[in-house]
Amino acid sequence: MMKLITVLSLEVHMEICLSELITRATQCLVELGLSAGTIRDYQCSAFRPLERRLKDQENINPEILLAQEEFFLGQYQDGKISRHTFNWRIRGIRVLTEVCETGTFTWKVFSKKEAVPLSEMFETALCGFISKQNCGQRQKNCRQSICRRFLRSLEDSGVTSFGDIRPNHVRSFIVKISETRAKSMDDVVYALRGFFRHLCENGLYHDTFWMLLAAPRCRDHHVRACLSSDEISLLLGSIGRGTADGKRDFAAMSLAAVSGLRAGDIASLQLDDIDWKKHEIRLVQGKTSEPLTIPTPKAVLNAIANYILNGRPETASRNVFVRHCAPYSGYHDGVSVACIFRKYQKKVGLSHAVGDGKTLHGMRRGVGTRMAAEGVPVDMVAQVLGHKGTKATKQYISTDMQNLCRCTLGLGSLGGGI
Repeated sequence: MMKLITVLSLEVHMEICLSELITRATQCLVELGLSAGTIRDYQCSAFRPLERRLKDQENINPEILLAQEEFFLGQYQDGKISRHTFNWRIRGIRVLTEVCETGTFTWKVFSKKEAVPLSEMFETALCGFISKQNCGQRQKNCRQSICRRFLRSLEDSGVTSFGDIRPNHVRSFIVKISETRAKSMDDVVYALRGFFRHLCENGLYHDTFWMLLAAPRCRDHHVRACLSSDEISLLLGSIGRGTADGKRDFAAMSLAAVSGLRAGDIASLQLDDIDWKKHEIRLVQGKTSEPLTIPTPKAVLNAIANYILNGRPETASRNVFVRHCAPYSGYHDGVSVACIFRKYQKKVGLSHAVGDGKTLHGMRRGVGTRMAAEGVPVDMVAQVLGHKGTKATKQYISTDMQNLCRCTLGLGSLGGGI
């Protein structure tokens, strides 16, 4: 069910200059009361990519705009942009298309789905189970939704009492729900296990097959790839340092290669974050909001200093890395830093597929992997990378194939002349 919240009226133009269309669409968003940050997100992530894509198009119409969806879908399917980026592109296309077609922009809010109705007996049992959950409201809602869907599947299968529940009912439900909750099956198993325990404790069910839901399952652990030292050297070597852009790009990529900083933290790095005398960078991480201090090699600091002194435009911004076109502001987020990486990745012909580690974040993983390979303790690797614990850091040890080979056992003890 869709509720129309606000309608803004504009003069309808089926064909219009793209820059004018973006100006009108932005004004719509402003008048709708969106925050300044959200407006910037629309401009940077939704409108500007379209503007660059259609820069040679004098006039725009809805057909031209909608045709761009296929282009960005292809980029997403080829792994060139993330799902998040793809969603922003489509959002921008839809907003501009609506303004172009109707001269108005309607903000839409989708109301929450109504609860799936259940029989009185099932509803009473579910309410009793949820009322005893000692957890936050979000978790309660999650467990209630899972159990409600399970009970509804029982009713659809002709089950009208708890005593008629059989293992195949539970198995079929788990298989079905896994199609839409592949990454959150732990929540499903936990909710079902708790619900069956509640039924047994209250004398509503007596079978015990559900206890199998308590059996531990095999976890999926992925070995995450990273950029090799040779690939990093190739990329850094391709950056010409004779221009202002080159000085900035070399400093930013060098910092990423040796510090393991996230793209967002490089983008938001401030001039005051650098301690030139102690050769350190001190900042608050954007992802975790935790402070981080990392020692920085003199060569990298020299590259940053060279950019600040000889390439960085005069600006009031305190960001170390800024745009080289007016108004010379700092980068909005880490996407801009990732774009610098992709520019030189393409220049050196470094192919990329989803999951191969040939990304800017692959540089970060490369730092952790090399430290692990050199025998640096895991807890120290975690500190350098800004991890709160060592769990996220242990993935880097998995990629140290050279040292992992030392852990293999010989087959001599098996006999048989092997």
